[in-house]
Amino acid sequence: MDKIYIISFTKNGAELSLKLKNLYPDAEVYGKYGDENIKLLDKDIKSFVSGIFNQSKAIIFISALGIAVRAVAPCIISKDKDAAVIVLDDTGRYVIPVLSGHIGGANQMAEEIAEHISAEPVITTATDRNKKFAVDVWACKNNLYIDDIPMIKEVSSRILNNENVGFISHYEVLGSMPKGIIADTQCKCGIVIGNDDKEKPFQYTMNLIPKEYVLGIGARKGAEYSNLKDFAERILKENNIDKRKILAITSIDIKKDEKAIIKLAEELNVPFITYPANELAEMQGDFSSSNFVKNITGVDNVCERASVCYGGTKLIVKKTSENGFTIAVSYKLWHGSF
Repeated sequence: MDKIYIISFTKNGAELSLKLKNLYPDAEVYGKYGDENIKLLDKDIKSFVSGIFNQSKAIIFISALGIAVRAVAPCIISKDKDAAVIVLDDTGRYVIPVLSGHIGGANQMAEEIAEHISAEPVITTATDRNKKFAVDVWACKNNLYIDDIPMIKEVSSRILNNENVGFISHYEVLGSMPKGIIADTQCKCGIVIGNDDKEKPFQYTMNLIPKEYVLGIGARKGAEYSNLKDFAERILKENNIDKRKILAITSIDIKKDEKAIIKLAEELNVPFITYPANELAEMQGDFSSSNFVKNITGVDNVCERASVCYGGTKLIVKKTSENGFTIAVSYKLWHGSF
């Protein structure tokens, strides 16, 4: 889920889409008016969006708001899974985040786009408008898994109504608590950071689970996703690792388009990050070594090196192989900040 799509329907929109391409160079640009820089949108918009929605980080429409709403409506699942959806009018005056404003980052992208093209962002999220603490934004920035999505609304509504929300953390959290968040278990509603989702000290408890593990994965080209999924689940189970605590999946850059790994990252809703062979080779540590792997990839081990290449991690599960895949796991102790 790292692709950005830009879709336009008019000549003005096509010109504007190329300005956005300068802001997001890796974005794929489609339009009813195509040229060498814009791929022709040659199918029904609902069909097109349904084909890209699940693999999208964001979809930017340069169109009427209604077109975007009708196009994405059948694809919407939940706050934690939906792509960010942003709409611009084709004169570039307004930028409107429509879906996944917080967790998906649509609000932040709208601000970026507005600054880039000198437009006005139209942010309607209540916590943003009232400059209040947004627990979902904070959780995402601090790599916390939100165990109960409906609790976002519960916490936010109380903060917006100037009620105190309790806060308990079994990990270090730096900085001063924002207004409305207090270290008190007597509140009716509260936030708990820890690994036990059964810990419910408040009548309304929002459990946030720290993401602390990185899966480094190597793969034979075209290896089956079902095999990778089964393999990864076994590795996690054998090492008592909750899949909700996965922080990222990593590999070598020549595997950036490996469908099985991409799909696993989408399933776990975590980023898939790749590194060049020379960067992996520079990692220091006691790694398994294979001349065969080195001849193919340029580095003697992919999964272990990729796992620890994610900053600050320590290798805890060495290379294991199965059905064309290798997996290693590293650990990074969580800490957060306000």
